[in-house]
Amino acid sequence: MLHEAMRSYYAPLLILLFFGVMVLVDKLFSQKIKRLFLLEIFLQLFLMAVTSLDQYFASLGDAGLAWRLRSITTCLNFVIGPCSPMIMVLIYDTGVTGKMSKLFYLPQVINAVLSVSSLWNGWIFSVNSNNLYKRGPLFPTSLTVGFFYLLILIVFSAKQQNKPNRRAEMTFLTAAFLGIGSAVGLELFFDLNFMIWNVSSVSVVLYYLLLTTQKILYDSMTGTYSRVAYEKQMEKLNYKHPCTIAMIDLNNLKQINDWNGHSTGDAAICSVTAAVLKHKFRHMKLYRYGGDEFVLVSSRICEEEMHRVLKAAQKDCGGMSELPVSFSYGISVHRRGEDIYKAITLADEMMYRNKAIIRDGENAELD
Repeated sequence: MLHEAMRSYYAPLLILLFFGVMVLVDKLFSQKIKRLFLLEIFLQLFLMAVTSLDQYFASLGDAGLAWRLRSITTCLNFVIGPCSPMIMVLIYDTGVTGKMSKLFYLPQVINAVLSVSSLWNGWIFSVNSNNLYKRGPLFPTSLTVGFFYLLILIVFSAKQQNKPNRRAEMTFLTAAFLGIGSAVGLELFFDLNFMIWNVSSVSVVLYYLLLTTQKILYDSMTGTYSRVAYEKQMEKLNYKHPCTIAMIDLNNLKQINDWNGHSTGDAAICSVTAAVLKHKFRHMKLYRYGGDEFVLVSSRICEEEMHRVLKAAQKDCGGMSELPVSFSYGISVHRRGEDIYKAITLADEMMYRNKAIIRDGENAELD
Protein backbone atom coordinates (compact mmCIF):
# COMPACT_ATOMS: atom_id res chain seq x y z
CA MET A 1 0.00 0.00 0.00
CA LEU A 2 2.90 2.37 0.74
CA HIS A 3 4.33 1.72 -2.72
CA GLU A 4 0.93 2.45 -4.25
CA ALA A 5 0.80 5.76 -2.41
CA MET A 6 4.30 6.66 -3.60
CA ARG A 7 3.32 5.90 -7.19
CA SER A 8 0.09 7.91 -6.88
CA TYR A 9 1.76 10.92 -5.30
CA TYR A 10 4.97 10.95 -7.36
CA ALA A 11 3.78 13.47 -9.97
CA PRO A 12 1.98 15.82 -7.50
CA LEU A 13 5.07 15.66 -5.26
CA LEU A 14 7.36 16.85 -8.05
CA ILE A 15 4.83 19.50 -9.12
CA LEU A 16 4.63 20.91 -5.59
CA LEU A 17 8.42 20.96 -5.19
CA PHE A 18 8.88 22.83 -8.48
CA PHE A 19 5.99 25.09 -7.48
CA GLY A 20 7.77 25.88 -4.22
CA VAL A 21 10.83 27.04 -6.17
CA MET A 22 8.57 29.23 -8.37
CA VAL A 23 7.09 30.88 -5.27
CA LEU A 24 10.52 31.48 -3.73
CA VAL A 25 11.80 33.34 -6.81
CA ASP A 26 8.51 35.14 -7.50
CA LYS A 27 8.72 38.95 -7.76
CA LEU A 28 5.01 39.79 -8.18
CA PHE A 29 3.50 38.87 -4.82
CA SER A 30 4.11 40.27 -1.35
CA GLN A 31 6.14 38.36 1.20
CA LYS A 32 2.97 37.58 3.15
CA ILE A 33 1.27 35.94 0.17
CA LYS A 34 4.45 34.03 -0.69
CA ARG A 35 4.63 32.71 2.90
CA LEU A 36 1.01 31.60 2.70
CA PHE A 37 1.66 29.77 -0.57
CA LEU A 38 4.73 28.07 0.92
CA LEU A 39 2.64 27.05 3.95
CA GLU A 40 0.01 25.67 1.55
CA ILE A 41 2.68 23.62 -0.24
CA PHE A 42 4.01 22.28 3.07
CA LEU A 43 0.51 21.25 4.19
CA GLN A 44 -0.16 19.51 0.87
CA LEU A 45 3.10 17.55 1.14
CA PHE A 46 2.49 16.77 4.80
CA LEU A 47 -1.02 15.50 4.13
CA MET A 48 0.22 13.34 1.27
CA ALA A 49 2.74 11.77 3.68
CA VAL A 50 0.10 11.34 6.39
CA THR A 51 -2.39 9.78 3.95
CA SER A 52 0.28 7.37 2.68
CA LEU A 53 1.20 6.33 6.22
CA ASP A 54 -2.47 5.94 7.11
CA GLN A 55 -2.99 3.50 4.24
CA TYR A 56 0.18 1.65 5.20
CA PHE A 57 -0.89 1.25 8.84
CA ALA A 58 -4.30 0.06 7.64
CA SER A 59 -2.63 -2.67 5.59
CA LEU A 60 -0.83 -4.03 8.68
CA GLY A 61 -4.07 -5.41 10.16
CA ASP A 62 -4.07 -5.90 13.93
CA ALA A 63 -0.29 -6.21 14.21
CA GLY A 64 1.26 -4.51 17.23
CA LEU A 65 0.61 -0.79 17.60
CA ALA A 66 -0.64 -0.33 14.03
CA TRP A 67 -4.11 0.69 15.20
CA ARG A 68 -2.73 3.39 17.49
CA LEU A 69 -0.52 4.81 14.75
CA ARG A 70 -3.44 4.68 12.36
CA SER A 71 -5.56 6.62 14.87
CA ILE A 72 -2.93 9.37 14.91
CA THR A 73 -2.63 9.61 11.10
CA THR A 74 -6.43 9.58 10.70
CA CYS A 75 -6.76 12.32 13.31
CA LEU A 76 -4.14 14.44 11.53
CA ASN A 77 -6.03 14.06 8.26
CA PHE A 78 -9.25 15.33 9.81
CA VAL A 79 -7.55 18.14 11.76
CA ILE A 80 -5.37 19.54 8.99
CA GLY A 81 -7.50 18.80 5.91
CA PRO A 82 -9.63 22.00 6.03
CA CYS A 83 -6.53 24.16 6.54
CA SER A 84 -5.70 23.91 2.84
CA PRO A 85 -8.83 25.72 1.52
CA MET A 86 -8.68 28.06 4.52
CA ILE A 87 -5.21 29.22 3.47
CA MET A 88 -6.43 29.71 -0.10
CA VAL A 89 -9.06 32.10 1.27
CA LEU A 90 -6.39 33.94 3.27
CA ILE A 91 -4.26 34.31 0.14
CA TYR A 92 -7.20 35.77 -1.77
CA ASP A 93 -8.30 38.04 1.07
CA THR A 94 -4.75 39.33 1.59
CA GLY A 95 -4.79 40.51 -2.01
CA VAL A 96 -8.20 42.20 -1.61
CA THR A 97 -8.47 43.67 1.89
CA GLY A 98 -5.69 42.19 4.02
CA LYS A 99 -8.10 41.74 6.93
CA MET A 100 -10.01 38.77 8.29
CA SER A 101 -12.33 38.44 11.28
CA LYS A 102 -11.35 36.04 14.04
CA LEU A 103 -14.71 34.32 13.51
CA PHE A 104 -13.34 33.12 10.18
CA TYR A 105 -11.15 30.60 12.03
CA LEU A 106 -13.92 29.30 14.33
CA PRO A 107 -15.15 26.45 12.07
CA GLN A 108 -11.62 25.06 11.79
CA VAL A 109 -11.05 25.37 15.55
CA ILE A 110 -14.28 23.43 16.20
CA ASN A 111 -13.27 20.81 13.65
CA ALA A 112 -9.82 20.42 15.24
CA VAL A 113 -11.30 20.01 18.74
CA LEU A 114 -13.84 17.42 17.56
CA SER A 115 -11.20 15.53 15.55
CA VAL A 116 -8.72 15.30 18.43
CA SER A 117 -11.46 14.36 20.93
CA SER A 118 -12.50 11.54 18.57
CA LEU A 119 -9.39 9.65 19.67
CA TRP A 120 -11.39 8.98 22.84
CA ASN A 121 -15.09 9.48 22.06
CA GLY A 122 -15.32 8.45 18.39
CA TRP A 123 -17.52 11.40 17.38
CA ILE A 124 -15.85 11.79 13.97
CA PHE A 125 -13.94 8.52 13.63
CA SER A 126 -12.65 5.59 15.62
CA VAL A 127 -10.01 2.89 15.13
CA ASN A 128 -10.36 -0.09 17.44
CA SER A 129 -7.67 -2.46 18.71
CA ASN A 130 -8.31 -4.73 15.72
CA ASN A 131 -7.29 -1.81 13.47
CA LEU A 132 -10.81 -1.43 12.10
CA TYR A 133 -11.78 2.09 11.07
CA LYS A 134 -15.33 3.37 11.64
CA ARG A 135 -16.99 6.69 10.83
CA GLY A 136 -18.58 8.54 13.72
CA PRO A 137 -21.90 10.44 13.81
CA LEU A 138 -20.06 13.76 13.18
CA PHE A 139 -17.90 12.35 10.37
CA PRO A 140 -18.91 15.04 7.79
CA THR A 141 -17.58 17.87 10.01
CA SER A 142 -14.11 18.11 8.45
CA LEU A 143 -15.43 17.87 4.88
CA THR A 144 -18.13 20.44 5.62
CA VAL A 145 -15.59 22.90 7.02
CA GLY A 146 -13.32 22.42 4.00
CA PHE A 147 -16.15 23.05 1.54
CA PHE A 148 -17.29 25.99 3.66
CA TYR A 149 -13.94 27.71 3.06
CA LEU A 150 -14.07 26.91 -0.65
CA LEU A 151 -17.52 28.49 -0.81
CA ILE A 152 -16.20 31.58 0.98
CA LEU A 153 -13.54 31.83 -1.73
CA ILE A 154 -16.21 31.74 -4.45
CA VAL A 155 -18.34 34.32 -2.59
CA PHE A 156 -15.33 36.65 -2.19
CA SER A 157 -14.73 36.45 -5.93
CA ALA A 158 -18.41 37.03 -6.74
CA LYS A 159 -18.43 40.20 -4.62
CA GLN A 160 -15.64 41.79 -6.68
CA GLN A 161 -18.08 43.17 -9.24
CA ASN A 162 -15.62 45.48 -11.00
CA LYS A 163 -12.62 43.18 -10.83
CA PRO A 164 -11.11 42.43 -14.24
CA ASN A 165 -11.29 38.84 -15.46
CA ARG A 166 -13.81 38.00 -12.72
CA ARG A 167 -15.72 35.57 -14.93
CA ALA A 168 -12.59 33.47 -15.55
CA GLU A 169 -11.81 33.57 -11.83
CA MET A 170 -15.32 32.45 -10.90
CA THR A 171 -15.17 29.67 -13.49
CA PHE A 172 -11.88 28.37 -12.13
CA LEU A 173 -12.97 28.49 -8.48
CA THR A 174 -16.24 26.73 -9.28
CA ALA A 175 -14.37 24.07 -11.28
CA ALA A 176 -11.92 23.59 -8.38
CA PHE A 177 -14.85 23.23 -5.97
CA LEU A 178 -16.49 20.60 -8.20
CA GLY A 179 -13.18 18.84 -8.87
CA ILE A 180 -12.28 18.50 -5.21
CA GLY A 181 -15.89 17.51 -4.44
CA SER A 182 -15.69 14.77 -7.08
CA ALA A 183 -12.40 13.51 -5.63
CA VAL A 184 -13.99 13.36 -2.16
CA GLY A 185 -16.94 11.42 -3.60
CA LEU A 186 -14.68 8.94 -5.37
CA GLU A 187 -12.76 8.25 -2.15
CA LEU A 188 -15.86 7.96 0.05
CA PHE A 189 -18.20 5.96 -2.16
CA PHE A 190 -15.95 4.07 -4.59
CA ASP A 191 -13.02 3.32 -2.28
CA LEU A 192 -10.49 4.98 -4.61
CA ASN A 193 -7.45 6.08 -2.64
CA PHE A 194 -5.18 9.15 -2.95
CA MET A 195 -7.62 11.20 -5.05
CA ILE A 196 -8.24 14.25 -2.85
CA TRP A 197 -4.69 15.54 -2.48
CA ASN A 198 -3.83 14.78 -6.11
CA VAL A 199 -6.67 17.05 -7.24
CA SER A 200 -6.01 19.58 -4.47
CA SER A 201 -2.31 19.97 -5.33
CA VAL A 202 -3.10 20.64 -9.00
CA SER A 203 -5.80 23.14 -7.94
CA VAL A 204 -3.33 25.06 -5.76
CA VAL A 205 -0.81 25.40 -8.60
CA LEU A 206 -3.54 26.52 -11.02
CA TYR A 207 -4.79 28.95 -8.37
CA TYR A 208 -1.32 30.49 -8.19
CA LEU A 209 -1.20 30.82 -11.98
CA LEU A 210 -4.67 32.43 -11.93
CA LEU A 211 -3.59 35.00 -9.33
CA THR A 212 -0.40 35.65 -11.30
CA THR A 213 -2.47 36.37 -14.40
CA GLN A 214 -4.74 38.63 -12.36
CA LYS A 215 -1.72 40.46 -10.99
CA ILE A 216 -0.48 41.17 -14.52
CA LEU A 217 -3.86 42.17 -15.97
CA TYR A 218 -5.19 44.05 -12.93
CA ASP A 219 -4.04 47.32 -11.36
CA SER A 220 -4.51 46.69 -7.65
CA MET A 221 -4.33 50.37 -6.58
CA THR A 222 -7.12 51.66 -8.81
CA GLY A 223 -9.23 48.54 -9.41
CA THR A 224 -8.85 48.89 -13.18
CA TYR A 225 -7.31 46.78 -15.92
CA SER A 226 -3.56 47.21 -16.43
CA ARG A 227 -1.57 48.55 -19.38
CA VAL A 228 -0.79 44.96 -20.42
CA ALA A 229 -4.51 44.16 -20.57
CA TYR A 230 -5.09 47.37 -22.54
CA GLU A 231 -2.48 46.47 -25.16
CA LYS A 232 -3.98 43.01 -25.59
CA GLN A 233 -7.49 44.43 -25.95
CA MET A 234 -6.39 46.99 -28.55
CA GLU A 235 -4.69 44.26 -30.53
CA LYS A 236 -7.90 42.23 -30.41
CA LEU A 237 -10.14 45.13 -31.50
CA ASN A 238 -7.88 46.64 -34.17
CA TYR A 239 -9.50 46.53 -37.64
CA LYS A 240 -11.95 43.86 -36.48
CA HIS A 241 -14.46 45.24 -33.98
CA PRO A 242 -16.15 48.65 -33.59
CA CYS A 243 -15.79 50.38 -30.24
CA THR A 244 -15.87 53.73 -28.46
CA ILE A 245 -12.73 55.02 -26.73
CA ALA A 246 -12.30 57.73 -24.11
CA MET A 247 -8.89 58.98 -22.99
CA ILE A 248 -8.99 60.29 -19.41
CA ASP A 249 -6.37 62.36 -17.59
CA LEU A 250 -6.44 63.97 -14.14
CA ASN A 251 -6.19 67.75 -13.87
CA ASN A 252 -3.49 69.37 -11.73
CA LEU A 253 -2.13 66.12 -10.32
CA LYS A 254 1.40 67.54 -10.21
CA GLN A 255 0.27 70.36 -7.92
CA ILE A 256 -1.53 67.88 -5.66
CA ASN A 257 1.65 65.78 -5.42
CA ASP A 258 3.87 68.81 -4.83
CA TRP A 259 1.64 70.43 -2.20
CA ASN A 260 0.17 67.42 -0.42
CA GLY A 261 2.45 64.46 -1.17
CA HIS A 262 2.22 61.47 -3.46
CA SER A 263 -0.06 59.50 -1.15
CA THR A 264 -2.66 62.25 -1.55
CA GLY A 265 -2.06 62.15 -5.29
CA ASP A 266 -2.71 58.40 -5.28
CA ALA A 267 -5.94 59.02 -3.36
CA ALA A 268 -6.97 61.56 -6.01
CA ILE A 269 -6.32 59.02 -8.77
CA CYS A 270 -8.37 56.41 -6.92
CA SER A 271 -11.26 58.84 -6.43
CA VAL A 272 -11.45 59.42 -10.18
CA THR A 273 -11.35 55.72 -11.05
CA ALA A 274 -13.93 54.96 -8.37
CA ALA A 275 -16.27 57.56 -9.88
CA VAL A 276 -15.85 56.18 -13.40
CA LEU A 277 -16.27 52.57 -12.26
CA LYS A 278 -19.40 53.57 -10.37
CA HIS A 279 -21.13 55.03 -13.45
CA LYS A 280 -19.79 52.92 -16.31
CA PHE A 281 -21.92 50.24 -17.94
CA ARG A 282 -21.07 46.55 -18.11
CA HIS A 283 -19.98 46.80 -21.75
CA MET A 284 -17.31 49.35 -20.75
CA LYS A 285 -13.86 48.54 -19.41
CA LEU A 286 -11.48 50.95 -17.70
CA TYR A 287 -7.71 50.56 -18.25
CA ARG A 288 -4.83 52.31 -16.53
CA TYR A 289 -2.76 53.65 -19.42
CA GLY A 290 -0.13 55.48 -17.37
CA GLY A 291 0.32 57.15 -13.99
CA ASP A 292 -2.82 59.30 -14.07
CA GLU A 293 -4.03 58.45 -17.58
CA PHE A 294 -6.85 56.00 -18.16
CA VAL A 295 -8.72 54.61 -21.15
CA LEU A 296 -12.42 53.75 -21.06
CA VAL A 297 -13.35 51.35 -23.85
CA SER A 298 -16.84 50.24 -24.84
CA SER A 299 -17.49 47.27 -27.09
CA ARG A 300 -20.26 49.34 -28.71
CA ILE A 301 -20.49 52.57 -30.66
CA CYS A 302 -22.03 54.73 -27.93
CA GLU A 303 -20.40 58.14 -27.94
CA GLU A 304 -23.32 59.95 -26.31
CA GLU A 305 -23.68 57.28 -23.64
CA MET A 306 -19.99 57.52 -22.78
CA HIS A 307 -20.30 61.31 -22.53
CA ARG A 308 -23.10 60.86 -19.98
CA VAL A 309 -21.06 58.36 -17.98
CA LEU A 310 -18.01 60.62 -17.80
CA LYS A 311 -20.04 63.75 -17.05
CA ALA A 312 -21.65 61.92 -14.11
CA ALA A 313 -18.22 60.72 -12.97
CA GLN A 314 -16.88 64.28 -13.14
CA LYS A 315 -19.63 65.45 -10.80
CA ASP A 316 -18.94 62.60 -8.36
CA CYS A 317 -15.15 62.41 -8.20
CA GLY A 318 -14.77 65.70 -6.35
CA GLY A 319 -17.01 64.42 -3.58
CA MET A 320 -14.87 61.29 -3.12
CA SER A 321 -11.82 63.25 -1.97
CA GLU A 322 -11.10 66.10 0.44
CA LEU A 323 -9.25 67.90 -2.35
CA PRO A 324 -10.85 69.37 -5.48
CA VAL A 325 -10.26 66.54 -7.94
CA SER A 326 -11.25 66.69 -11.61
CA PHE A 327 -10.33 65.10 -14.92
CA SER A 328 -10.44 65.87 -18.63
CA TYR A 329 -11.41 63.44 -21.34
CA GLY A 330 -11.73 63.03 -25.08
CA ILE A 331 -13.87 60.53 -26.96
CA SER A 332 -13.55 58.98 -30.42
CA VAL A 333 -15.21 56.11 -32.29
CA HIS A 334 -13.40 53.22 -33.94
CA ARG A 335 -15.15 51.37 -36.76
CA ARG A 336 -14.50 47.99 -38.29
CA GLY A 337 -11.70 48.05 -40.86
CA GLU A 338 -10.05 51.15 -39.40
CA ASP A 339 -6.78 51.53 -37.50
CA ILE A 340 -7.73 51.72 -33.82
CA TYR A 341 -4.58 53.67 -32.94
CA LYS A 342 -5.81 56.59 -35.05
CA ALA A 343 -8.96 56.65 -32.92
CA ILE A 344 -6.82 56.57 -29.78
CA THR A 345 -4.71 59.47 -31.04
CA LEU A 346 -7.85 61.46 -31.85
CA ALA A 347 -9.33 60.83 -28.38
CA ASP A 348 -6.00 61.84 -26.83
CA GLU A 349 -5.92 65.10 -28.81
CA MET A 350 -9.48 65.93 -27.79
CA MET A 351 -8.64 65.20 -24.17
CA TYR A 352 -5.67 67.61 -24.22
CA ARG A 353 -7.81 70.21 -25.97
CA ASN A 354 -10.40 69.96 -23.18
CA LYS A 355 -7.65 70.06 -20.56
CA ALA A 356 -6.33 73.29 -22.09
CA ILE A 357 -9.82 74.82 -22.00
CA ILE A 358 -10.15 73.96 -18.30
CA ARG A 359 -6.66 75.32 -17.53
CA ASP A 360 -7.37 78.55 -19.40
CA GLY A 361 -10.64 78.92 -17.50
CA GLU A 362 -8.85 78.48 -14.17
CA ASN A 363 -6.20 81.05 -15.15
CA ALA A 364 -8.91 83.51 -16.17
CA GLU A 365 -10.55 83.13 -12.77
CA LEU A 366 -7.23 83.86 -11.05
CA ASP A 367 -6.75 86.99 -13.16
